[in-house]
Amino acid sequence: MRRWVSVFLFFIFFLAPIGSFAAQAPLALKGKSVYVPDETEIELVHYNAFFRIRTGFTSADISMVIKNQDVDRDTTIRMGMPVQNSHLGKFRELSVYSDGKPLKVIQRSSLKKPPTEKKVEVNRWYVWEVSLEPGESKVVDHSFVFDNGLELDGSETVIYPMELLENWNGPIKHIQIITDLDFYAPYAFEPMPSIAPVQYDNGGRLTFQLDNVSHLPSVFSLTFKPMDVVISRYIDQTYGEEKEIKGILDAYKNRSYHQTIELIHDYLNVSDDIGALAELKYLEALSYQYLYDLDKALSLYDQLEPNPGFGDDLSQTVKNKIIYDKVTILKGQPDSDEKILNYLTSVKDDIDKGTVFDMWLEQEIAHFTPQSVIKPDPENSEKDKKEAEEAESESNPKDEANKITIGNYQFYFEEIVIAALVLLIIILIIISIIRRKRRRRRSSIFRY
Repeated sequence: MRRWVSVFLFFIFFLAPIGSFAAQAPLALKGKSVYVPDETEIELVHYNAFFRIRTGFTSADISMVIKNQDVDRDTTIRMGMPVQNSHLGKFRELSVYSDGKPLKVIQRSSLKKPPTEKKVEVNRWYVWEVSLEPGESKVVDHSFVFDNGLELDGSETVIYPMELLENWNGPIKHIQIITDLDFYAPYAFEPMPSIAPVQYDNGGRLTFQLDNVSHLPSVFSLTFKPMDVVISRYIDQTYGEEKEIKGILDAYKNRSYHQTIELIHDYLNVSDDIGALAELKYLEALSYQYLYDLDKALSLYDQLEPNPGFGDDLSQTVKNKIIYDKVTILKGQPDSDEKILNYLTSVKDDIDKGTVFDMWLEQEIAHFTPQSVIKPDPENSEKDKKEAEEAESESNPKDEANKITIGNYQFYFEEIVIAALVLLIIILIIISIIRRKRRRRRSSIFRY
């Protein structure tokens, strides 16, 4: 039932005929009102969005590179973004900078009957002006804050419509979106973001990139699950009518993990038919992990992994978290690399392909896979050595011409000359020594 409710809400959310514009657009002024013109000479070269996502809200830092394609005259462009979005509510704390200086931002209403064929359902705009010399490119930075969408199960969704970026001249050469979720691990990103990420970094940072964009996705959306909130809400909504389970949840939410474990044990000892058995065992495992009693947590994770409970919609996410937490615990043990590699390889086929969690799993497998070392074959090594010597001889024909062969050995002509000189010097020294000894003998005979 919950799954169909989620699907129903999704279609209402994205297909309802209401304004869903965000992003930034070039604007034209008529009187005191603005509208999006059919054409503009200003090109959007690069668009970089950095979303610092926290529970409840998102801080956005946007950097745009715009270019005046008219090389003969300068221009002043008006550009802006909606004050409010139907999905996100109001954009707050807006500030705009260019050339290191803050730009003046004012609010203007949309022209009711614009002289254009474009249909842009924005009632009110934040508007600022940027001056560009002929052919000049300029960086425009701005930041703002908006609220995250909250779903029934406790998940949060960041929704950033991008349709307005299509109103710039020409295709956008490069779009990069980076989302920083601080401590959210890869299991938290369910369902898959609307744009496939190209990189996941441990710590909750996702990178999305689009190049030479001629047709933009209508919206960028990213859903993440604060797991403590999600699992607590599930247990409360499903089993919360029981007083004992309510007490267990309260202790867990208060971070009284030792008390949580005791209450779970007491409840399991007195109850025979327990519908929330897997869910309570999972709370127990988490409590042991938070108290750094890791052996007990690991033992419970081994029991729960085949069937962690939490219904069809949440079960796979909880299972992914169990896999992630087991790897985290194993990393703290000595000589665990091979054990982690074998474990991740064994669960690889159970993971949905193309997800953020699958991306993390592949990175971990690559990290723990030992690099293959190819041992040299002695026969091949000797053969290679001879071939190298022959190749070197062939590549130096002049050296071969300067060599003299004596027996089985080859010597350079210079080496033979030096050896002959040394031998000659040694012979002369020996002859000199012999002559000195003979002279001494003769002189001694005449003395006596």
